[in-house]
Amino acid sequence: MRGTMFLSAVNFFGAFLNYLVHPILARNLSVAEYGDYQALLSFITLLGLLASVVSYVITREVASLIDRQDRIDVLRRKLNFYLTFLGVIIFLLVLAAAPFLNTVFKVSHGAALAFASLFLLFFFPLTVNRAVLSGLQKFTQLSANSIWDQISRLVLVVILVIAWPLKIIGAGLALGLSGLPALLIGFWQIKKLNLPQGSRKESYNLRPLWRYGLLAILFSVLIQFFYNFDMLFAKAWFTPEEAGLYGALLTIGRIAYFIGGAVPMVMFPVVASFGPAEAMRKYKTLGKSLLLMALMMLPVAFVMIFFPSFVVNFVVGPKYLSIAAYLPLFTAVIFFLTFMTVVGQYFLALARRTALYFLLAGALLEIVLLGIFHSSLYSFVWALFIAFGINTLGLLVLLARDYLRDRKHLSFRA
Repeated sequence: MRGTMFLSAVNFFGAFLNYLVHPILARNLSVAEYGDYQALLSFITLLGLLASVVSYVITREVASLIDRQDRIDVLRRKLNFYLTFLGVIIFLLVLAAAPFLNTVFKVSHGAALAFASLFLLFFFPLTVNRAVLSGLQKFTQLSANSIWDQISRLVLVVILVIAWPLKIIGAGLALGLSGLPALLIGFWQIKKLNLPQGSRKESYNLRPLWRYGLLAILFSVLIQFFYNFDMLFAKAWFTPEEAGLYGALLTIGRIAYFIGGAVPMVMFPVVASFGPAEAMRKYKTLGKSLLLMALMMLPVAFVMIFFPSFVVNFVVGPKYLSIAAYLPLFTAVIFFLTFMTVVGQYFLALARRTALYFLLAGALLEIVLLGIFHSSLYSFVWALFIAFGINTLGLLVLLARDYLRDRKHLSFRA
């Protein structure tokens, strides 16, 4: 709980810095260009799902190596080598596919996508460092590292969009380079931990990690799908102006999502460290995590629901006031999405495949509903509300079934 509160405070400050970026962009780019930026942001986030897989796998592995920290050093060096090479390969593939992708997402300036994808050149080793900090439950260091993403992006946007007005190109460069300072700081933080050094000739069996990685890939794909697919769908189906309006709505709604973002970051390594004899402790950890998430998100949701026009005008400016009517309903959508993320990470820490099948069914339901109901922004938001609400209900049923089963098994053993 201490880790959650500390990370939440830092993430709140980070979210504040991050959302300073959006008013700047919303006011200095046209509505269509702001829609381009949201599409770029969603696309590189989808590309980063492999890094999310790396984070889950390494965090879980490091949590199991607390008593053998020399093995952590061997694991980190081996994965840094392979994954840096993988990032370069993916970056080159994105450059080759850039003309096609710009056409699909209707990005007005082709070079913006290439500049935004520069993050692939260093994002994987950055993720390895952060996963080590998370697995060791070094939440103070992890928070200090994560905040540099928001600081760097804000500084780069001020330089490349305001001081040197490169418009969407500058915004793309800010996306592509914002993680570089955090990478350098991360190497210094790992060094300061003074982990025992493993032999450079020592091997590490990665095969069990790949098997768990397949499960983590499915989870990461689904979460990133829920988080980003709606924006890409809106960009493809709506006019550039309508897509820009929806991008502004998404920016505001994600405020609540980011505020609750520290909860699963802390919960995951804690739940992953529980053994079979600690079955009931995992439910207490999940319950506390969901309670903390609600306590942090409810004040923000209250303002969004009862003062939507003020929120829209404050965050993105008066030219987006038409989306204020959709904000109360969209706040509920974000609540469902946050719940799905927390519970999904809980099941992933336990390698519980059934829950991911529930999420997969929810993703298919979202595709179907958005494919049918996209005649207006209002129907679009309602489709998301129904899809996420049904998915949340399914996960609650699965949680209740698991709890009753474990409680019965514990009573039988007693």
